[in-house]
Amino acid sequence: MSNEGKKLGLIGAVFLIVSSLAGSGVIALPQQLAATGAITAVSFLLVTLGALFLTLVYVRAGTRFEDPSPTALAAYVNPLLGAKSGFFYVYGNLISNVSILIAGLGYLNMFVPALNHSVVLGLTVIILIWVFIAMSLRGVGIITKVVSITVTMLLISVILTGLAGWIDFSPTQFKANWNVSGLSNGKAVMSGFAVLIFAFVGVESVATNSALIRNPKKIVPLATIVGFIIVAIIYIASTTVIEGMFPAKAIQDAPASFAMSMQKIFHSTIVGDAVSLVMSIACIASFLVWNLSSASAAKTSADHGYLPKAYAYTNKHGINSKGLVINGVIMTVIELILMMLGSNIAAAFNITVTISVLLLLFPYFWSGIALLKKNQMDGKKSIADLLIVLLSSIFIISAFVSATLDEMWLVVVLVLVVMGAYSLIFAGREKTV
Repeated sequence: MSNEGKKLGLIGAVFLIVSSLAGSGVIALPQQLAATGAITAVSFLLVTLGALFLTLVYVRAGTRFEDPSPTALAAYVNPLLGAKSGFFYVYGNLISNVSILIAGLGYLNMFVPALNHSVVLGLTVIILIWVFIAMSLRGVGIITKVVSITVTMLLISVILTGLAGWIDFSPTQFKANWNVSGLSNGKAVMSGFAVLIFAFVGVESVATNSALIRNPKKIVPLATIVGFIIVAIIYIASTTVIEGMFPAKAIQDAPASFAMSMQKIFHSTIVGDAVSLVMSIACIASFLVWNLSSASAAKTSADHGYLPKAYAYTNKHGINSKGLVINGVIMTVIELILMMLGSNIAAAFNITVTISVLLLLFPYFWSGIALLKKNQMDGKKSIADLLIVLLSSIFIISAFVSATLDEMWLVVVLVLVVMGAYSLIFAGREKTV
């Protein structure tokens, strides 16, 4: 009974998905999209529609599967696919986790300019990784409280921008910002897909943590769709209005876009500074949610024998403690590599976002196939499910189309190296058994 009492209800589950999406996704969007221009509003509508169908995959899976997480769904399709997809999902998320901390620190850069130095940035990220792992070991309760408070403060700032910002919105400025990329309109629309897809990475966060949710078959689907709708409205309203408030170059040069918008709305630098601080804390705090999700996903793969057994261990608080520590070591290595590359905030964010998104698309794709296979095995014919999976798959494939050749080669090489190491490690274990 006590363990059940510690689990999340509907409100907590909605906060879980909103915080994992809004906390890490929205604050970096205006600056990232400004290099292309206001035409990314078209990209936003297309990606939001695609993300909606991906969300519906997990909504439907939540009512059909005991474990609707991406790693479990991939394993349902095929054990080998489950092993690979689980690997991509877990380690794609670890790279994404690092980018979340980098985005949050970008909002602190105005207070601590030294953060744009690769060594200072790297050491700060590493310290935060281990502080938050220590917090997570105590259970989901403290995570919910911290994230709920900070994300609520973040949402107030973003919602005020999305509402009050229209007073300062200039159609002329929006038109002038339309396409500043130098690309054709078609290529400009596609160029915004990667960062926008990253903004919606997390639609499966409630499904991934279904073991921490009370009555998951009822709450997981409802929380997933409610959380998605809330975040989609916030995203579109707030980022669009900023494109009509400032020149594209000003947005691109300002890491704290929402702080800049709030400063203009209230004509106060103090308000701008306060918002920048709140945004940073909220984004960094969302790392708690994603770190927990990564460990939960790793546990699912470990339970199926696709990852080391240490990932399957849970402490007295029901947290995958050993998995959290292993992931902490891996994230530390990732950040050390970024430090050696001399990456500043913008460069480090772009690198980690691109790699993480492309890796996560593999388990996302197989999640839809799992839903169709379930229908086939149960003798159920559903045109709605077929349409949902078809449109979500087109959305996923479009992300690969939008990637540059260099980005694709980077991911291909990473996949080859990781899968080779994975095969050797587990082949060695099978031989010793």
